[in-house]
Amino acid sequence: MKNLFKIFTLLVLGFLVISCEKDEDKVVLGNPSASTLTSDKSSLVLTKDNEAQNAVTFNWKAPDYGVAVAQKNQLQIAIKGTNFASPKNVDLNDGDIKATYTVAEFNSYALDAGLAPNVATDIEVRLSSKLGNYEAINSNVVTIKVTPYMTAYPSFYIVGEASAVGWNANVAQMLYKKDNFSTIYTYLENGKAFRFLGQQDWGPANYSLDVTGMNNGNKYFKTWSTNLAPSTPENIQFNGATGMYKIVIDADATVKSITVSASPINNWNPANLYIVGTVNGWNAGTAIPMTNLGNGKFEYTTTLPAASEFKFLGQQSWGDLDWGNITTDGNTGFIGPKGSNGNIKFDGTGGSYKISVDLKLGTYKIQPL
Repeated sequence: MKNLFKIFTLLVLGFLVISCEKDEDKVVLGNPSASTLTSDKSSLVLTKDNEAQNAVTFNWKAPDYGVAVAQKNQLQIAIKGTNFASPKNVDLNDGDIKATYTVAEFNSYALDAGLAPNVATDIEVRLSSKLGNYEAINSNVVTIKVTPYMTAYPSFYIVGEASAVGWNANVAQMLYKKDNFSTIYTYLENGKAFRFLGQQDWGPANYSLDVTGMNNGNKYFKTWSTNLAPSTPENIQFNGATGMYKIVIDADATVKSITVSASPINNWNPANLYIVGTVNGWNAGTAIPMTNLGNGKFEYTTTLPAASEFKFLGQQSWGDLDWGNITTDGNTGFIGPKGSNGNIKFDGTGGSYKISVDLKLGTYKIQPL
């Protein structure tokens, strides 16, 4: 028994000695050295015709802590004089000391940093290195005069559980695009997520809020309304009351904003919907009832002669429930509520057409039979 006690005591003492040795072996970081950044260009005129060519190469030396440590390195790009208040951050691969960007890539970074297309603007670029919870260490600043080019404004397709289409990329709903603005009056559900695609597919283009923690490929909107919040790493969360909203995206390269505001008409599922227009002499009292398919969907089949015009009413009178072509007269396929619409104008050929409306989605269709 005494021998067993001696063996146990020796084991405990051995454990304590080893533990003390491990404490003494902890790594102590030294004061980091300065980081440096260089560029092989001081001036860039970017053109779409050369977008596949290399534009600029950066070389850098990250801070040295005296021991091998993994750091998160980024290039920060900002308009000169803004003190990097709202930079474009470009993540760098761990361990790399050099990066080359094509004309298309650097043009995109320049536009994201707020440069106006076709205007020569001085930008500042620096290396930002972050180690754990330590404060970031920034390199010297490199100045480059850059003239970016205008790219085509993207199309935006809404998708997600907060939307009327759910998480089905194949039926993602495109917003009405006119110049740099994309707009739709559509349904959004409180506390749920959505985002925008650049096509009716999950790739290649995805658009969400430009915040830390969001996938780099999803970062796009620089500003947004207060009823939106990031849902990292991919989506946007809607925090307004469930109902109908007007979504407006400004894709101007210097703006990239999204604003979501309440629609003048919050009723997306009225009991009845009627057609009024040249088909009945614009008599609201005899407006033609459509077939209710449920969930805000209605349809009606009729003959549409040349120069037909019409609107949709939620009652057989000129009341508050009034929908037409979004913003102004035309045939865009997008619905606008009272105060933000015009007549739907359709040059029919005398044949039969099925008119379909989806008030929840914010669209209409005119299809020949």
